[in-house]
Amino acid sequence: MKEITSLLKIKEDFLMSTRTDLLKLLSENTGIYLSGQKIGEELKVSRNAIWKAMQQLREEGYNIESKPSTGYRLKSKTNMLTVDAVAGDLAFPCDLQIFDTVDSTNNVAKELPLKDKPMMVIANKQTGGRGRLGRSFASPAGTGLYLTIALQPEFDLDKALYVTMAAAVAVCRAIETVAGVKTKIKWVNDLFYNNKKICGILTEAQTNFENGKIDSLIIGIGVNCFPGSFPEELSGIAGCLSQKKNSFSRGRLAAEIFNETVTVLEDLQSKAFLREYRTKCFVLGKNILVHPNLSDNAIKARAIDIDENGGLVVEYLEGRKARQMETLTTGEVSIKLDV
Repeated sequence: MKEITSLLKIKEDFLMSTRTDLLKLLSENTGIYLSGQKIGEELKVSRNAIWKAMQQLREEGYNIESKPSTGYRLKSKTNMLTVDAVAGDLAFPCDLQIFDTVDSTNNVAKELPLKDKPMMVIANKQTGGRGRLGRSFASPAGTGLYLTIALQPEFDLDKALYVTMAAAVAVCRAIETVAGVKTKIKWVNDLFYNNKKICGILTEAQTNFENGKIDSLIIGIGVNCFPGSFPEELSGIAGCLSQKKNSFSRGRLAAEIFNETVTVLEDLQSKAFLREYRTKCFVLGKNILVHPNLSDNAIKARAIDIDENGGLVVEYLEGRKARQMETLTTGEVSIKLDV
């Protein structure tokens, strides 16, 4: 059984490698037809392997044309994640790292050395995308934007909650600029559009325990841009920014997210972003369910405000804490919809 599993893994890795190499070759020759023979010679693979990789790229949304006796070509680079598609819209210095497929952009960012400027790691697909509390984050190819911004901040670890909230505001701004839609925030780190989750943010830090400083700040952001193949259990939860494929540039969105994030973090100490966060937080004024200590037990409460430290102020509506106020700094919050 182990031998079969190993062989399947080798086959899967080979197909992924061929797909990546084929995409690179077609991208370098955008608009130019390449014969199957030439592609095979360049990649050193069979015609059958080329055909399978070609089908995979088409399923992911790449506009590949085929012409009898001529070959294949990538018609346009409209929505490919390349340095050219991102760099031109960057407003600040950036160490830009772009990959087709990674396990997690956060993991890659942790492994790469930070230079004298912020780094942005972007991927077209994640095989092990993560959200808060170790949950998986579905990251299909060609339909989303998965990126991590890594930098060396000048503030202490106690500002970590601010970073996640500030990043949420930054992503909202970038989405409105590029995609033309207004998103809302669910405390503390999820963005919603049309009542469905379209973005998750995971902030991590590598710290120096001796001085309490953050050596590197890792901000992972995943955005569902266009319709994609989500697991069945997410079909009623996950949404996307546009039902029309390639209606905006993922490269430009990545650049704007970077620009807005750097801008809001430069002014983090002033807490100016909190006012905007409150206006975008659709939890406020709603009845919610609070899960203490991440347990399955839920307590009904009403979300009242976001305090100056980023905590969610709630008033409990039942149980021993009924009519009591509390400020939440961690934990899960789910919305109780009015019926």
